[in-house]
This record gives sequence, structure tokens and C-alpha cells, in this order.
Amino acid sequence: MKLSLAIALLFAATFSEDAAPQARPEKQAETNKIAQMVTVSGECTKLVHAGLAVEGCKNLLVNMNYSTGVSSYWFMTESTILSFSGDGSRRIEQGPGIVVQAIEKVILAATTAAPNNEEGKEDPAVGFCRFGDPNLKGSTIECVAHTEIGRYEGAFATDGSPPKLEAFQVEQ
Repeated sequence: MKLSLAIALLFAATFSEDAAPQARPEKQAETNKIAQMVTVSGECTKLVHAGLAVEGCKNLLVNMNYSTGVSSYWFMTESTILSFSGDGSRRIEQGPGIVVQAIEKVILAATTAAPNNEEGKEDPAVGFCRFGDPNLKGSTIECVAHTEIGRYEGAFATDGSPPKLEAFQVEQ
């Protein structure tokens, strides 16, 4: 579990403003400032990349909430991170303790990529993430998104352990 968290932190650092190319517009650089990271433990029960089932999903789910309002859910394997991203303000309550968030893009990134390779493949998507109370054992977090190249899915069952929250300084 510590290895997965280290991968997530490495991924976050890779996408940080310091690691970004200097020619980026200011608005785009702003999207990479992380406001908080929430990690949830449990069991990853399903992972699909572009319609193909993927084995080896880690038993740790990361929710990144950026200063721009973007919220993303990361499903990880030893060599990839699949991120479902959308506007965190586009959430609706579907029932008691169930929230649905719209997803506008998926990002598939290799955790073992050489520094000169692309940061990740980003595709516009139509989809959602649905989640319940992560403090309840067996609560599910599921994401489904459709892109031009196929369907992406992730499903995760929490183990009831309290989520871990890490806040980051964000320049205003």
C-alpha cells in the first residue's frame, strides 16, 4: 500500500508546476496545483482500459481535488494510473449517502515512462463516478466513461478504514 501511495505522489509531482514545460499558458499551469489528496483503502474489483479488462489493480484509490474545482479518481496498477476527471461542482446526490459526479475526460498514464515520453494520454469522455460513504465497509466507488477509443471502468469496494487526507498549499 505504501508503494501505491508513493506512485501516486510521484505522479502528482510529475504533473506539478515545477516539472511542467515552461511555455504553458498560466491558466493551464493553474490546473496542476493540487488542493488535496484523499486515499481510500479496500479492494479494486474491476478495471477496464479502452474496453479491455486489466489485471493487477492496486487496493488503493486516490481522489485528487484541484484548486480549479476539478476532481479526479485514480485507479492504479504497477505500471499505469487511470484517472477519471470532472468538475467537482457537477455532483448530485442520487440518494442517501450516494453521490454521482460527471466525468469529462480520462487520462491513462504510465508510471514507468521515461522523462522524455508523453505525460499521459488524455481523452475527452462522457461518464460518471458514483460513490458512497468510504467509512462504511463495502461501500463502492465506481467510475464509467466512454471515449472515442472505448469504454473505461473502475470499481472499488472500501474496507471501512477512514480515508487519509493530505492538504497542499495552493497559491491564490
